[in-house]
Amino acid sequence: MDIPLTTPLLLALLLCSLSFVHGAMDSCYDDDEGVPSRCMPKFENAAFNRTIMASNVCGSPPEDYCMQTSSTRSCHHCSVSDMGLSHNASLLTDFHTDEEPTWWQSQSMFYRVQHPNSVNLTLRLGKAFEITYVRLKFYTSRPESFAIYKRTNQDGPWVPYQYYSASCSKTYRKNAKGYIRPGDDERMALCTDEFSDISPLTGGNVAFSTLEGRPSAYNFDQSAVLQEWVTATDLLISLDRLNTFGDEFFKDAKVLRSYFYAISDFSVGARCKCNGHGSECVLDEQGALVCDCQHHTAGVDCQKCHPFYQDRPWARATGDSANQCMKCNCSGRADACVFDAEQYRSTGSGGRCVDCRDHTDGPHCERCKENHYRRSPQDLCRPCDCNTIGSVSLQCGAEGMCTCRPSVTGEKCDTCQPGFHSLSPGGCRSCDCETRGSVGICSTLDGGCHCKDNVEGQACDRCKPGSFNLQENNPAGCTSCFCFGHSLSCRSSNHHAAVNITSDFLEDRWSGQFSGGQEYPLLWKEGEVYLLPLSEDDLGFYRAPEKFLGNHLLSYGQLLSLTFTAEAQCLLPHSVTVLLEGSGITLSADLSPQPGLVHQPGLAPQHNFTLRLHKEETRLRPSLSAFEFQSLLFNLTAFRIRVTLASAAHFSSPVTSSTPPAPWVEVCTCPPGFGGQFCELCAPGYTREVPNRGPLSPCVPCTCHQHGPCHPETGVCECADFTTGPTCERCLDGYYGNALIGTTNDCQTCPCPDHTSCAQIMEIGDVVCTNCPSGQRGTRCELCEDGFHGDPLGRSGLVRQCERCDCNGNVDPNALGVCDHMTGRCFKCLGHTEGDHCQRCRRGYYGDAMDRTMARKCKPCDCSPAGTSGLLEDCDPQTGSCQCLSHVTGGDCGQCSVGFFNLQPGVGCERCNCNPIGSSSAGCHPITGQCVCQTGLEGRLCSTCRMGFFGFSSQGCRACNCDPMGSRSMQCHTNGTCPCRQGFVGYKCDQCELNYFHNRATHQCEECPVCYGLVKEEVRVCACLRKAVSLSIFFSVSVCLLFFKMGEKSFCYSMFLLFMYVSKTATGRYHIVLCVWSYCCSYRNIITDFTSGWTEVSKLQVFKVNVGECPPRRVKEKWYYKCSLHLQMYYLHLTNFSQQTNNPAATGHVNYYVDYNYKGHVYRD
Repeated sequence: MDIPLTTPLLLALLLCSLSFVHGAMDSCYDDDEGVPSRCMPKFENAAFNRTIMASNVCGSPPEDYCMQTSSTRSCHHCSVSDMGLSHNASLLTDFHTDEEPTWWQSQSMFYRVQHPNSVNLTLRLGKAFEITYVRLKFYTSRPESFAIYKRTNQDGPWVPYQYYSASCSKTYRKNAKGYIRPGDDERMALCTDEFSDISPLTGGNVAFSTLEGRPSAYNFDQSAVLQEWVTATDLLISLDRLNTFGDEFFKDAKVLRSYFYAISDFSVGARCKCNGHGSECVLDEQGALVCDCQHHTAGVDCQKCHPFYQDRPWARATGDSANQCMKCNCSGRADACVFDAEQYRSTGSGGRCVDCRDHTDGPHCERCKENHYRRSPQDLCRPCDCNTIGSVSLQCGAEGMCTCRPSVTGEKCDTCQPGFHSLSPGGCRSCDCETRGSVGICSTLDGGCHCKDNVEGQACDRCKPGSFNLQENNPAGCTSCFCFGHSLSCRSSNHHAAVNITSDFLEDRWSGQFSGGQEYPLLWKEGEVYLLPLSEDDLGFYRAPEKFLGNHLLSYGQLLSLTFTAEAQCLLPHSVTVLLEGSGITLSADLSPQPGLVHQPGLAPQHNFTLRLHKEETRLRPSLSAFEFQSLLFNLTAFRIRVTLASAAHFSSPVTSSTPPAPWVEVCTCPPGFGGQFCELCAPGYTREVPNRGPLSPCVPCTCHQHGPCHPETGVCECADFTTGPTCERCLDGYYGNALIGTTNDCQTCPCPDHTSCAQIMEIGDVVCTNCPSGQRGTRCELCEDGFHGDPLGRSGLVRQCERCDCNGNVDPNALGVCDHMTGRCFKCLGHTEGDHCQRCRRGYYGDAMDRTMARKCKPCDCSPAGTSGLLEDCDPQTGSCQCLSHVTGGDCGQCSVGFFNLQPGVGCERCNCNPIGSSSAGCHPITGQCVCQTGLEGRLCSTCRMGFFGFSSQGCRACNCDPMGSRSMQCHTNGTCPCRQGFVGYKCDQCELNYFHNRATHQCEECPVCYGLVKEEVRVCACLRKAVSLSIFFSVSVCLLFFKMGEKSFCYSMFLLFMYVSKTATGRYHIVLCVWSYCCSYRNIITDFTSGWTEVSKLQVFKVNVGECPPRRVKEKWYYKCSLHLQMYYLHLTNFSQQTNNPAATGHVNYYVDYNYKGHVYRD
């Protein structure tokens, strides 16, 4: 497949093709209304990826070929065995681009590929498609002559579609400029020389539009010729003559190899043909391509109707009509039909049904077969079955009635006429039946009479047992014995006469009632009655007065007659609804006027309505048995009439109930236990089985257990002998005994307080009171209930009513035996309480036992065993406070008082006795007794200075700070002076005596062997340089303070003290020694160099400047400096700077020192 052609020519062809494809739809039915519409499969390249059969392909055998270009030839190789060099026919319909073309190629002219030899390309589509265009893109120059053929069906002949030739007349015998005029055969193939030039040498297109130049193209839906013209199942491209430059004449091999057919793309724009009845094509079960047909069509191309949709001829769908196939009308009595053209022309319905069912016949199974009938088209056809003896013909009428012979009747002419029986060739005999007891005529077979339901006998002349009063107007013949259901034996009464119950709307207080149930009085005006408010939706009812209600049992089987009069015939009611209610049953009947009533001139028009009060009356709803109907009439509670008027007129009319004379009244023969004419009463000694259910309920013997008579309806006994109950089955309240025995002494007085109720235990005969007063119990109510106390019978003295025990809520109310039944003393006190009323806490507990809240109830004492003087459970019962030993305090006696310690069981606490000067407070540690000492003090009582301290006072002791090298002991005297070793002097023993020097090896001051005479000179020089030394010290301190102010946490804090020592040598030269004493402390140094609380900081650094040759004087070194374990960059505060001279005139030595404060401790250097 190549990129679509975009030349103006192809665009024109595609536009032309729209004339028959513009109606394509996705659905074959309107989405909103479901109306069928034309639908088509999608427009596609039908050749894409389809296999094309080529009659000639290069490469077999392998060969060389040369491409024609504008100036040169480039030669290549073709071989079917190498896919990279193969150019088979599958490359005609594959996907490729202009940058990477693929093409099919034939053998060259070198292998005799030239006219008259043709090369054919055949495309099989698998089914019919509607072709819009055929496009060929040539990889070499276009042929001089080629033709396109098509087959309309797979077995049909090849039909020319189009010719392309520079020599149309010579090659195809066609005019190169031919065209089709209106009226010409539009299936004629044309020839054109427009696309037969040798240029371009590559990439030339040829596009054939199937409808171009066809006059009927714009009326495609109505052109069967063009519809067949665009239809093709197969396409054939016949390449007939190569285009050359004429140089093949010389038979040069290289020239012959440059002429061959090569096509890079073969495209066919088409739709799968479904004739407008399918929107897609699918593969069937055999893998063949077929349409998915809609509109009740079928076939590979939807080219025919479904078998049962043959009512009109198949037609292709158009833009105006879907032309869907119509279902055959077989009246639901056939499953197959065929199209009958003659029937379609004459009737417009061409579907002729086949194999009609249900005895039907006709094109639509619309009529019955011969000798069959049906009453309506919806009914089944039935055989006429006319009697062959009694009928004239075997074909019956539409109602199934056969045509009978004289004296014969019946639908099938199989019975005698009424009053005749025993059909035979000789005729029928006359019937002889009692008309009062029979129904209709006698049996046409044997003359037997058809007795009414309650009649029997050969002639239907007597009542069946359980019925009486044979009457012609009785549908059942005889009336069933009612007798309220208690007897089946009755007869007609000779003591009753008929009485008409009549009423006029002017009398007897008739009322109106609407559907809501509310009654309205009737309004009268000028002889007419009005029921207001009247509406079309609710006409209301006329409610009969009392005389029509109650017991009307004797009206069963009689007529209810209603007569209405009006001023004009058109004002009379045209229907009446009667409602009867009673015994929980409602009956209704819709009545129409009696026919045949002729209006007499001069008299007011009338309408009569009648209703027989009998179970056989068909207009009554619902249907009732005779017994149910009579039960309703026995207790008629409502009689209402609704009148439907022809207009808005109102009426005034009498209502009557009339009967013939009265043999319909029964006299019943009652069984034992019943009495009365209708067995409606219970005999003496009997009552209703179900009380108050009335005469319909059976009677049963009274059950009063010989204690009195009973009521015949309710069965309630009139009890005596202190008995009670509906059947006197139990003793009165306050009496006991067995009332079922049936004697006058069955019930005795209860031996209980106030004669309350009791019960007798029959097994042992004891009497037990069952309704004791509140708080009492016992067989005679002689004891108090659990939780109560008293003496209700005064067995121990005075009578005391039972009262609830007062235990202050400290007992379980559900427990038994919580208090004494006589005294009320409480037992089982809960919550650690005790007392007669659980009113106090038990020993070892404290709180408010009478408080109702748990938080204030009794709690256990919590006395410390060490500090309590008495028993641990002896705490204050209200507050819980314990009795403490001396100098012990706390609610639980668990701690010493201030100034005391060492709590001992049974002893108490010792006094702290802290030194008032050496301790900072009077208190001490509660266990060890250690006092809180001032600075520099130690001992439990803080009464002595620590080792290395002196000067006991209220501010504590001061540090001795004795030099460890020069002191015999680190403990100084009381005045703070340290005991010095030999050769050491000074307040802290930190200097060598005059004319002594410090020996570094022994760390001792040793006497100087030489230079003694220079002392005086040194003293003088020292005095001269005193000012310089002072300046040095000032400079050192300034530098120190500067470093403190500028220091960062990551740097060392440093303090420098500079000493300048100047001496004159024996040669007269001066020896100057500059000593720098530095101190540095950092996080890293502290952490890594910590040793026993001392941190080595820095060694003395000595800078020497030799003025003369005299060896330098030894200078005292200081190696260690105190530093705290937890030092974290605190400022070193300078607190004191002083100068001390130790007889400088004698020693010539000046001593300087600095006091500073660090974390509350004072150090000196």
